[in-house]
Amino acid sequence: MQGLILYCRQDYNKNKDFVDWIRDEFKAFQTEMTLLLKEELYRTGIDFSQYSFAINRTRDYNLSLKLELNRIRVYNSSEVTLLGNNKLAGYAYAQKQGYAYAPVLLPSSVCLPPKVLAKPVNGHGGEGVRLIHSAEEWKADEIQQVLVEDVIGDIRFYIIQNQIHSAVLRKAEQGRVTSNYSRGGKIEKYHYNAEEATFVKRFIDGLKIDYAGLDFLLTRQGELIFNELEDVVGSRMLSKLGINDTIPFLVRNIVKEMKNRHIV
Repeated sequence: MQGLILYCRQDYNKNKDFVDWIRDEFKAFQTEMTLLLKEELYRTGIDFSQYSFAINRTRDYNLSLKLELNRIRVYNSSEVTLLGNNKLAGYAYAQKQGYAYAPVLLPSSVCLPPKVLAKPVNGHGGEGVRLIHSAEEWKADEIQQVLVEDVIGDIRFYIIQNQIHSAVLRKAEQGRVTSNYSRGGKIEKYHYNAEEATFVKRFIDGLKIDYAGLDFLLTRQGELIFNELEDVVGSRMLSKLGINDTIPFLVRNIVKEMKNRHIV
């Protein structure tokens, strides 16, 4: 059995060890994983007929959909990739499921809330997140939201095969509006309760998540407010906390699914 790992060059250069880990885990199941950079794919092409599945880490919804239309199983699905890389689509899904999220604002000449958070529609990792103070600062390719201030931090629930695998609480440094670990956020293992587990599982009801991060703001009143779905989720925080077995778990599930399809 053979599979593909799809990456953009820039992200691959930052995650070579992660890719090696994936490939090593698959070798234990006699499965060869081929790395394919998105930039190379669209320049030279590839014979897809020899591959049973693809792990798409490019954040490209269209690429996932093209593969699916050619009956290649993609991890994650195009639906999850869309929700994870278009924040407006993510909030629309949250609204449909009946979940709270920070209000999305429209450009308006009326008085703005005192603190407005702007972030790229397709952003990730806290990149480009900033506070703005007037409508003149708004950009068309950003989302503007009311800043939720009364929060303890941000909980990332790691989801594998639609089950909560683990959870980490991230806390922003003093004076920062993002709690991302890569930007100095403090982290600790989060021990969620049964009610929170049910809350999270109900959110993903109807989706098929293979491996993703689901982020909720945790208020001081104990409320969970949807923040975003991270399609191309990493696991550095879990490694830092010494609890990272995500990839072996994911690989076993992929191999099991392929066997059930009589591909192995």
